[in-house]
Amino acid sequence: MNAKTILVTGGHGFIGSNLIHYYLNKYPEYQLVNIDYNTEATSSETTSGSDQAARYSFHRVDIRNAYAINHLFELYDITDIIHFAAETRSEERVGEIRLYEQTNVLGTMNLLQAAQNAWMESAHQPKEKYAASCFHHISLTDSYKATLYSNSKKRADAMICEFLKKTGLNVTTTASPEVFGPMQKEEELIPVYIEQALKGKLGIFEESAENIRNWLFVSDLCEAIDTVFHLGDAGGRYEIGYNARMGDRELAWCITSLMGTHFPGNYSHQKQTNIEKPPQKKLPGITPITPFEKGLRITFNWYSNKNKTEDFLKK
Repeated sequence: MNAKTILVTGGHGFIGSNLIHYYLNKYPEYQLVNIDYNTEATSSETTSGSDQAARYSFHRVDIRNAYAINHLFELYDITDIIHFAAETRSEERVGEIRLYEQTNVLGTMNLLQAAQNAWMESAHQPKEKYAASCFHHISLTDSYKATLYSNSKKRADAMICEFLKKTGLNVTTTASPEVFGPMQKEEELIPVYIEQALKGKLGIFEESAENIRNWLFVSDLCEAIDTVFHLGDAGGRYEIGYNARMGDRELAWCITSLMGTHFPGNYSHQKQTNIEKPPQKKLPGITPITPFEKGLRITFNWYSNKNKTEDFLKK
């Protein structure tokens, strides 16, 4: 496989950092340039070994800054882009609601235009060197509830479609449901439930139709992104399935069951995880294969070990 220099945006975020680990391990001939603005929504990731460090670089860049984006193409011969960067924080934390539009829509346009300038001779005519270059965009499935974040992502999707028609840039998209796994920020639902369970404080609550979610393990998402990035059709949008569909109450039971105990009175009987087989996709390798219980166990163990390490360091 030919060497690539891939610009990964938002590589200090949950999914981005997992994908960086995945790519550095799987593709020893690839170089990764990670850019992230390092807001409170990010978490740091590390490379392991001198070989990986030599193939990895990080720059603190805001994708709203078109000049900074273009400068990266001057510093590196960027052959591809995998675009995670987005304003994902809650509306209460963001404060300025225009950040969703500025980052998720206009920031994406800055990246598209920089790629067009570097890779295209003219509309629908790529430069020979970049004929195989790909701009891969990360989107959301329709299962996400309407928020400023999800609405801005939909506007970005529409903008990308128009840009593709106008320029012919090779753009592929994967859309995923709720993702979980190691290195997720601790304010998200599953890390919160795990922390409460470890402290014996995971409470009782009623099931609600509004709290039914589709869950996708992060390693399955990385595998799907990788498949679409290398094999997807230009302009294609690929919706990734899920490992399990369940309500918050059932999720809480699954997490407490990992501890080998159940809190008295919380559940009258063991519930079966509602795992539905996702529809067959056109590309092999983008249907999740990790059993939900296995992915949840990996995630639980990661946070459990992290908490033990933090408690040890405090002593």
